Amino acid sequence: MKTQILKSSMLALAGAVAIAAAGSASAMSPPYAMCNYKGESTLTFGGSQSTCWLTLATKVNCAGDVEIVAAGPVAGDATCPFLFVGNFPWTGNAAAIIAGGATINTDANGLGITSVNDAAGSPLAGGLLNGVGGSTSTAVACDTGSTVNVPDQVPVSGTFSYTGAAFNAAGLDNKGCTLVP
Repeated sequence: MKTQILKSSMLALAGAVAIAAAGSASAMSPPYAMCNYKGESTLTFGGSQSTCWLTLATKVNCAGDVEIVAAGPVAGDATCPFLFVGNFPWTGNAAAIIAGGATINTDANGLGITSVNDAAGSPLAGGLLNGVGGSTSTAVACDTGSTVNVPDQVPVSGTFSYTGAAFNAAGLDNKGCTLVP
């Protein structure tokens, strides 16, 4: 299912995506923590650049696996509403992000290359998003008796392996998590 967004986007911490978007069915089963991240992001491809305020809805299980299940822009450049992302969810690992860097897989479902396309459907970005980092973390409930540490902020300064498009976000801030039992 396609999602309105600019980001990628990423991410996505890739990843980076709530908003004017709807992701496809998620592979992660409850229990998990549902966390929302927001921040300004910039996608650069060729000679063009778009900057959008990006919102990500993520799921984090007790193992620290992260799925971005929805993403999208809520404001920004005029081009933001025309960008969309396909083949959610994107995945990563919170422990790897907090440890100082990770690569986000934007093809978690094996559905082909996830891509960020323009209004005409031409791909702008896709594949693996590298350069995903993390700051401090907060323990949140991941089931009825356990917690998992999730990043308080996810800075991204990396490129997509598929097209070489660059995604930069000074930091996507964690705006809160809730347990889905």
